[in-house]
Amino acid sequence: MKLTYTLTLADYIAAIRLHRSQTFARRFIFGLLYFGLPFLAVVGLAGIVLLKAIGKTEPTSGYIFAEAVLLFLSIGLPLARIVDVRICFRRIFANAKVIPTITAVIDEECVRSEIPGVSEGKFFWSAIIDFAQDEKVTLLYIRKKAFLFFPTFVLSPDQRVELNDLVARHVVKKKP
Repeated sequence: MKLTYTLTLADYIAAIRLHRSQTFARRFIFGLLYFGLPFLAVVGLAGIVLLKAIGKTEPTSGYIFAEAVLLFLSIGLPLARIVDVRICFRRIFANAKVIPTITAVIDEECVRSEIPGVSEGKFFWSAIIDFAQDEKVTLLYIRKKAFLFFPTFVLSPDQRVELNDLVARHVVKKKP
């Protein structure tokens, strides 16, 4: 089967989200950094306000620096993540003048991906260690943290069945 599509930032973000949801460790770390730190910052700020309200001003001077760091990380990490995702997306097409049309050929022998003017890759099924798919994006893992991806909507229902069949026959989950 041959797929031709133009990759968008939304597709890239969907691929990152699907990758992140694949293991408990990735979900836990994401939750800790993006929900745990803000929670600690709010609790710490409430604690400082409470200590000031009851008149204990001495202990708060040592906590202000830690609270400032927590607040900075709570705001800075999500903003840095947004910027980093956009930079990484632009790096995919570093040598291209415009975002080109990507071609992926998936057959019984291998998976070939070509970004005109940027890169071309050929991956035999023995090199693909895992597979993930949702309604937005399909991932073919070539390493634990490296994957080929394409939007799921470019697959017709017959192509989706064919891809799932190829994956079932050739991809054996391996620990890299």
